[in-house]
Amino acid sequence: MRGQNIFRALSEDTEVCLKNIPGVLKIPHLLLLALLFLSPAGTSSSDAETAAAEAPKRPKIGVVFGGGGAKGAAHIGVLKVLEEQKVPVDYIAGTSMGAIVGALYASGLSAGELEQVITAIDWKDVFKGDPDRREVDYRRKREDYEHLTGLSVGIKDGKVVFPKGLIKDQKVNVLFETLMLHTSGIDDFDNLPIPYRAVAADLETGEMVVLKGGRLADAARASMSVPGAFPPVEVDGRLLIDGGIVRNLPVDIVRGMGADIIICIDVDKPLPTRKEIGGSLSVLNQMIDIMMKKNVGEQVKTLGPQDVYIKPDLGELGSTDFDKAAEIASLGEKAAREKIDSLKRYSVSDEEYAAFTVRHHRDRVEEVKIASVKIEVEGESKISPEVVASRLSIKPGDTVNVDKLKEEAGIVYGTGDFERVDLNVKKEQDGYNLLVKAKEKSWGPNYLRAGFALESDFEGSSNYNILFDYTRRWINSLGAEWKTQVNLGSPSGIYSEFYQPLSVKRLFFVSPHGQWKQEIFDVYDGKKVEASYRVTRYEGGIDFGIQPWMYGEARVGLQFARFKASPESGKIDLPEDHVSRGAVVAAGRLDQLDNVNFPNNGYLAQAKLLSSLKALGSDDEYNKIEANFVGAYTLWKQTVLLALSAGAHLGNDLPFYDPVSLGGIFNLSGLRTNQLLGQSMALGKVITYHKVGESFIGDLYLGASLETGNVWRAEDKQFDLSNLRLAGSVFVGYDTIFGPLYLAFGHADGGYNAGYFFLGRPF
Repeated sequence: MRGQNIFRALSEDTEVCLKNIPGVLKIPHLLLLALLFLSPAGTSSSDAETAAAEAPKRPKIGVVFGGGGAKGAAHIGVLKVLEEQKVPVDYIAGTSMGAIVGALYASGLSAGELEQVITAIDWKDVFKGDPDRREVDYRRKREDYEHLTGLSVGIKDGKVVFPKGLIKDQKVNVLFETLMLHTSGIDDFDNLPIPYRAVAADLETGEMVVLKGGRLADAARASMSVPGAFPPVEVDGRLLIDGGIVRNLPVDIVRGMGADIIICIDVDKPLPTRKEIGGSLSVLNQMIDIMMKKNVGEQVKTLGPQDVYIKPDLGELGSTDFDKAAEIASLGEKAAREKIDSLKRYSVSDEEYAAFTVRHHRDRVEEVKIASVKIEVEGESKISPEVVASRLSIKPGDTVNVDKLKEEAGIVYGTGDFERVDLNVKKEQDGYNLLVKAKEKSWGPNYLRAGFALESDFEGSSNYNILFDYTRRWINSLGAEWKTQVNLGSPSGIYSEFYQPLSVKRLFFVSPHGQWKQEIFDVYDGKKVEASYRVTRYEGGIDFGIQPWMYGEARVGLQFARFKASPESGKIDLPEDHVSRGAVVAAGRLDQLDNVNFPNNGYLAQAKLLSSLKALGSDDEYNKIEANFVGAYTLWKQTVLLALSAGAHLGNDLPFYDPVSLGGIFNLSGLRTNQLLGQSMALGKVITYHKVGESFIGDLYLGASLETGNVWRAEDKQFDLSNLRLAGSVFVGYDTIFGPLYLAFGHADGGYNAGYFFLGRPF
């Protein structure tokens, strides 16, 4: 039978050749073929047998993975059916999420391994981008307590420069790099277990870019750079974005690779109807979907009767439903089973599929031995490779797992200076060479951030604060920063600090600073405000300190200030002239909370001692000490937070411009903010909250608090625990990009009740 096929093919080819040669005598085909076989220059019978043995025994099969965000998990279900039916895959091309799934399968993972990997990923955490807060540099952590949003813009040449994507892609990049470590050293995608192509688009020209070499993780990542959401990826000098806008279903690409049969998986959904289209963002999405549907339709038209087109019915599941990857994969499997008869046509024998499996499978790399470490910094500022090296703990000769690699990349990224930190790992004979590539933020190193704080008790009392923070980083090669903050509202003021590290490792620093601030204090008589006074301060000082990277800092310094008080309302005795203060200040903080809005785990401990001395020019000589501790623990979704605070004077009484205070949400809830002023205070509280809903933009909580404490005045005994007050609250909390938002009701003994609408951080 095989010989007859060869004979027929030769006969047909000969006829075509004869028709195209003018003047050739029409010799019968069989006679001509006989002459060819008998000719010494012709093919011998043994050669013919060899050619027949080497002839393809089956058609080459190419699989096309369409783009669609989380809907791309359906590809995994289809692959499970292909493996079950023993359908080998010879070529793969994919776009966006299809490029991710395709890359992992082409790299040697089975469908089962793919499903395990994709469904185990905490996609919400990955798309958050930031590393574990406990690994973030302390200089950036301290900004979390200043009512700043998570959004920052750059200031360059007097112009505002925005980040190129709303989603920070650091964790996405490192995730793909570690998942594909086993492809280290493969620069030509034809040399993967299955030849592979990823499709992207050139941001500058709009041209389709077919990626067929380089780093596999970069190619897959570039293909899924959704415009506006993810930053573009630079590959070979071109800025690349999601390929869906040019070829969301790359049928022609995989056919051009040599595929005879196409198995095409389209995870696109129908366009929303007029009633389903909402605001401007929905209209923009509709426009993009229309563009993508057009190029998808053109590709589907090229499919022939021998090809297999699979379109899973995903119902209401959308491109952001990564937490439902397992459900989406099962729907893909269901759609493939509906095409089971078409797929069976391309099944091979057990022996052939076993051979394919051996050629295809590759074990994932879970740990690597580091042979060398090299660091590259890309950018325009003064950041040196030595600074990055000071953050790394990995050394040549170490054997580390992928989690350690992710952690190291997160620590470097946590300095806040880099747009992305890549870990390029290349296998060599004596281990893996590690190249850490840190790319500075294209919109840095000067940043502007804004923040908001609001408070209302629903009884006519409200406060607001608007904060602007401008930070100039990397003023010199040691990483000096100049931070200036402007507060509008209550309190109001300007604060400026220059932070100068004393070495490349930035362990020790010196920090001069200055401040102008106005703050209003209310004096209560029971539930009624008896008087109010405004305190204006002018302050300057210099600190010397130590900052052990991400853990916290300790500093000691000199501080000089002048205060002036003026009455706002009511009758109160205040000094008429300015009051001067010269003081020694010592402070320390350890911060290992995983989240300052709604902590899940970790702790915060801080203390401050101020000693006002007449020897330094003070009018009032006194000592003030404050300390507090916050610890959080979460089991399942229930969090318990324990907090202890205390403040007191040592020796002389505290002056009117520097009292301790309590009152407000979680600080004896039910009382007004700072309702209790005095010489010493103590507070203990237990806050518990439960996450009842979550999304990519924030989480919703229900909770309650129980608090006890008091403030003692000059005529009272300090820390008289016999007259502690009891308070508590119930609340709904929402973690927003502007900070934690609370709607709460508080009650304190003595009949004090208060409602709270609060945007800010109360602990």
